[in-house]
Amino acid sequence: MRFRLNNLLGAPVGTRQKEQLDRGRTWLDDELQVAYLRGELTFTRTNDSVLVEGTIDSATTVQCVRSLETFELPLSVTLDDVAFTLPGFHAPEPDWRVREDGHIDLTNTIRELIIMAIPINPISPNYQGKQTLAELVDGDNSDWLTIKWADEEDEQGRGNPS
Repeated sequence: MRFRLNNLLGAPVGTRQKEQLDRGRTWLDDELQVAYLRGELTFTRTNDSVLVEGTIDSATTVQCVRSLETFELPLSVTLDDVAFTLPGFHAPEPDWRVREDGHIDLTNTIRELIIMAIPINPISPNYQGKQTLAELVDGDNSDWLTIKWADEEDEQGRGNPS
């Protein structure tokens, strides 16, 4: 997701540029695919960098830890204080630099934020709030949950010298 920021390269400090992000199904790497990416981003010119702020809504397919079914998990990630160094200034990472032609690439930044937003143990909305195994299993199919305890007579006959 490249954005062209030529207008900000020579602009005075404090100049802003707003961009809309509206993409359909997108691969962020070899394993992570999102159903959509939507949001508004604000790029602000600072003394030696361009600050990126905004919120991006998305959804990705994950597996429920309770049912092992896959479902679409809606996500919302916020870009706060993400800065890209302007050409001619020292950048701590090459990926965090505005290129000479005025472009920046937010793909890795958005990918990292989405990965961090996915819960470690995602739970499908169908199974949220259900705490016991009996609640997770449909009512009529719970026969396999019945525990047959030994009869009292069997208990007394097994080495219980009363």
